[in-house]
Amino acid sequence: MRISTGGCDRLCKLRKGTLRCLPDLRLNQRAVRRERRAKIFAEALTAVEEYLEMPYRIRRRPESSSAVRQQLTDEVSSLLARMAFHQAWLQIEATTVAGPYAALVATARAESGAQMSLAWQQPPITTDSGMNLGIPYPRDRSNAARATCIEVMRRHL
Repeated sequence: MRISTGGCDRLCKLRKGTLRCLPDLRLNQRAVRRERRAKIFAEALTAVEEYLEMPYRIRRRPESSSAVRQQLTDEVSSLLARMAFHQAWLQIEATTVAGPYAALVATARAESGAQMSLAWQQPPITTDSGMNLGIPYPRDRSNAARATCIEVMRRHL
């Protein structure tokens, strides 16, 4: 019985095609994992950024009522919980990033926490012109910790 080389050639091509697809599949999986990590890292950084904005939110509060105080303190609590969630997630999934992120959170809490205390001591802003605070709250330490964290995150992608 004679074996057709045409059939064998097609099988070999199919095998080669299948083997060629495996590296592509691995690359796609790696890209998906990278994209997933990048999104989670961005969400973690966003939680810190929103926390760093809280002194401005407190300072620009429209009035000094119990409802406004409750709303703002609830936002702070929610942000603290989100940062804790991301910190725990990073400790589980990206241990090399967990340390720099924890340092960023600690720095942001120290820097912004003191600024929030000062903001609560100021009277509510009641005019449009008062919304421009003129001088920004300093964030030098938080910005430096954020840059370090981003550098480690990039390497971990």
